[in-house]
Amino acid sequence: MNAATGLRVAMLGPDGIGKTTLTEAIRDRLAERGVELDVVSWRRLIDGRPAPRPYPQTAVEQLWVEDWRLLYGGGTVQQSSVDERIPRTFDEFAALRAEETFPLGAQGVRSSGPLASGLVEAALDFVIEAEVVRPRAAEGVVVVRESYGYKPVLKALLIAAACQEDTVPSEVVQRMVERVTDIYADPFLQPDVGILLDGDPGTAHARRSLQGRGVGVAEDYALSGREGAQSFLSLQEECTAHFTKAAADWGWYRLAVGERTPESLCDEIVDGLLAPRLWGEGA
Repeated sequence: MNAATGLRVAMLGPDGIGKTTLTEAIRDRLAERGVELDVVSWRRLIDGRPAPRPYPQTAVEQLWVEDWRLLYGGGTVQQSSVDERIPRTFDEFAALRAEETFPLGAQGVRSSGPLASGLVEAALDFVIEAEVVRPRAAEGVVVVRESYGYKPVLKALLIAAACQEDTVPSEVVQRMVERVTDIYADPFLQPDVGILLDGDPGTAHARRSLQGRGVGVAEDYALSGREGAQSFLSLQEECTAHFTKAAADWGWYRLAVGERTPESLCDEIVDGLLAPRLWGEGA
């Protein structure tokens, strides 16, 4: 039987630290007690998970197209404009599977693009929270944001600050970093349970390499002209510093990852953080 009320759970941590694997382990543990878990993200909403609703589905889809256009900020690849590769309609764009087919980097990316991309995502998070996350939690579902919205927004802004074509001065972008940190501190966007996965970006990168998985778009500084492993590590380390400070200010739970297994991390989260809220002390 489902808990009477659900929970809103969010995680922060470097790319590749194991959030997806951990979330699936948590799903299995909660299913044993009859509690449903939904993972909510912009990408999953695009794929129709959970089941789409008339509002805000169309807005989510159209903004997805323009967010990608902005992220590349007028840049070019092999002297061809990335903007010209992005169609105007969602159906055409979705067929491209941009995460899998688009280049990691581009030349001449203007800082205004990634900056606006991040701010678009921050604005959309209010819609996702109001129209998807909170209604599902009210139905008794544990709703997990594997990557709290602050993460992709912060990455976009840090990339904007590093762009060589700084059409928006870097000091302006840095002020926006401070402001979006304040935005995500708002009680409306804060989860019931916030978890900082405190892990080494170098370990995350090594794990991905062993799994044969490459770096994804906006997971390194390629859009600002820096490539290679150090580009990934630099962005992830800078993000981690911001995550650590923000999570401490927000009162989130710090979970040291180290060499622990997903099962061990899952036990600590479910038994120590979720069970008391779902079923009471001693559950």
